[in-house]
Amino acid sequence: MTRYSFHPLILCVLGLSIIGLLYRLYTEPVALIQQALFMILFAGIIFFLVKRFLAHKLSSGNYYSSQPQPRKMNYKASAKSNIVPHKKKKETKKFSRPLVKKRTDVTLTVIEGKKNKKKNRALF
Repeated sequence: MTRYSFHPLILCVLGLSIIGLLYRLYTEPVALIQQALFMILFAGIIFFLVKRFLAHKLSSGNYYSSQPQPRKMNYKASAKSNIVPHKKKKETKKFSRPLVKKRTDVTLTVIEGKKNKKKNRALF
């Protein structure tokens, strides 16, 4: 069995499209090539417009201004200063105790009943 299985409707549509493409290639090859070139041209124009206008607006627009900006370090001030920054003490790791499961003192018992008596199915 294949890893990727397709719905039979999708396979039918793909098969019919391939048959239609081959039929069009056999009957009108120039029209098929012309249609393919128009599709490529149209996709290129849309790609150019999106790249030119929408990408420019996103890069300089509100998207980046709403993101928190990283703080810049002042390297000139720290280079001139002779003060050594205070080193933090190493924190000792606190070991936590393993979780103890709650133990219940309940003992379960089996209640003996009438095992051989048949149930009345009319009540259900």
